[in-house]
Amino acid sequence: MTTTIKSAIKPLFIAMMVMGATSAHADITVYAAASMTNAVEDINKLYEKKYNSKVKTSFAASSTLAKQIEQGAPADIYISANTSWMDYLAKKDKIVSSSYKNLLGNRLVMITPKNNPIKTNIKIDKSFDIGNAFTGKLCTGNTASVPVGKYAKEALTNLGWWDTIGPRLVETEDVRAALNFVNRGECQLGIVYATDTKVVKNVQVINTFPITTHTPIVYPISMVKQSREAQQYYNFLQTKEAKAVYRKYGFSVL
Repeated sequence: MTTTIKSAIKPLFIAMMVMGATSAHADITVYAAASMTNAVEDINKLYEKKYNSKVKTSFAASSTLAKQIEQGAPADIYISANTSWMDYLAKKDKIVSSSYKNLLGNRLVMITPKNNPIKTNIKIDKSFDIGNAFTGKLCTGNTASVPVGKYAKEALTNLGWWDTIGPRLVETEDVRAALNFVNRGECQLGIVYATDTKVVKNVQVINTFPITTHTPIVYPISMVKQSREAQQYYNFLQTKEAKAVYRKYGFSVL
């Protein structure tokens, strides 16, 4: 073999070795509750830099994601905004049950637009007349399936407000849709998570619902598929770097 041929093959061999090393880390697909959007995006930047790997994401209501996973959607990791939808998948043997872990907590809050807030000081109390406190609509997630909506309905029912508020509800496909309705001033009130209020400019928190008015807000995680890459990302979600991101957005780490 001539020197010229050898010199041509050597760079090609090196290039192939580099390509092989680069592709050694397979992509990860994460299905996460809409309220986790900003936190997961920040975590993914850290993860991708550390592991030279690409993270694909799908953000939606936990109910929507669970149904997609049930139908065979290619998720590696699932992060739900309540335990009910994780339990749903566990019962159908659609997750790695040993990886099911409660990771985060959150709080339920009532919000109003900053540029056109309601004038009444709403008290989260059974004796408060919520019906006469505002004139518009109240936005939250779908109360039958979306976790924030289910938490909201629990709270409104326990406060004795459900019958009054029910006809004035705008029920959305996920919590971020409800947040955006209030942020744009299209709903006078909204019920979302405390963490959501940190990612938009035109909402203010009126009050926080006592934890006694609804089921504790818990975010569980699990692997949908058992693989080296899924385990690596799952572990990274529990590192100090990831926990710092959760706290930045107002989540409590369990």
